[in-house]
Amino acid sequence: MARLAVSGGGIAGMAAALAAARTGHGVTLFAGRASPVFAGGLQLAPNGWAALRALGLSDVASGVSHRLNEIMVRSLDSGSTLIRLPLHEPYASFDRAVLAGCLADALAAQPSVRIETLNLEHIDQQGGPDGRVCLVTDDGASVEVDGLIAADGATGPGRQHVAPAADHAGPTGKVAMRAQVPLAMLPASFALASSNLWLGRGVHVVHYPIGEMLNLVVTLPAARVTPGWQSRLLPVGTPLALLADDNINWTQTPLPPAGTAGCWRRGSVVLAGEAAHNMPPHLAQGAGQGLQDAASLHHWLGTQDNVSAAFSGYARIRAGEVARIVNKAEISGRIMGMSGPAAHLRDIALNLGGARLMQSWLAEVWAADPSLA
Repeated sequence: MARLAVSGGGIAGMAAALAAARTGHGVTLFAGRASPVFAGGLQLAPNGWAALRALGLSDVASGVSHRLNEIMVRSLDSGSTLIRLPLHEPYASFDRAVLAGCLADALAAQPSVRIETLNLEHIDQQGGPDGRVCLVTDDGASVEVDGLIAADGATGPGRQHVAPAADHAGPTGKVAMRAQVPLAMLPASFALASSNLWLGRGVHVVHYPIGEMLNLVVTLPAARVTPGWQSRLLPVGTPLALLADDNINWTQTPLPPAGTAGCWRRGSVVLAGEAAHNMPPHLAQGAGQGLQDAASLHHWLGTQDNVSAAFSGYARIRAGEVARIVNKAEISGRIMGMSGPAAHLRDIALNLGGARLMQSWLAEVWAADPSLA
């Protein structure tokens, strides 16, 4: 079997390393010197669970996640319900650190995996598409491998090697304000097993329970994050008014532009996770698509005779799939960010279309890679 390397110690990188190991390959994971920060929560839709099943993690993940039974879409101004979508397929929330811990434990149980707390500094390929890859680390050492799965982010050396940063768009001007609030401090309705999306005032608010905490994300233009923004945007007359409490600590995260790498493969190096795609948060697909990348790699590495053929099939199929989902996420963000008369018309359309409209829009997003069935 081949000797593969994976760069990136986040969820996508660990999942890719696990995928390669479970197809019989030796794996070196270059996790980086800085420990990743797994803060906040995430949601996994049915496609994310299909990926976990392919990686052999669905049972353990079920035990540490919070099953959600419905998605509620509401008006931020009136508090009225626009859509209620029952969730019959697996859909759950996670503490991000807990999901990362599941992956770390699974990797620790793989004897063919070696984890290095080093950063990659340089990637060199001299032997054509089937040639080996020379990796140089930040301690000056070098290692040759049969292939590299680069999951080291949009500005990491993997992305620079395969698809340089020149294809990046500028900043979006939007941010995500994130917080976690103890459910014990809130009315019991916040603990219900539902994912809640509030639309209005040019912003959108998402909240759902994770264990003993409420995970909360407000997406809005960065220019509107000025003192007192919570009170202006979380209106009196709705349950969200309680979340304007000055004692709640918020973390501001700039939102990168949506998009995929112009190329996913260069010779024996392929991209995965955020190195391959910037996934807006509007459809809760960031972690799910990183896991789908890993599950797709698991399929191709397990069914092809060599690394080159596996990487070729993976890049060809996943690039097209992800591009469609990124486009839908970007459109969804524009719809969610409407204000004024346009937002009023949006709310009418959502209310009339109901659950069937939302299910139709999400069907392609939630569909797993057919090879994972």
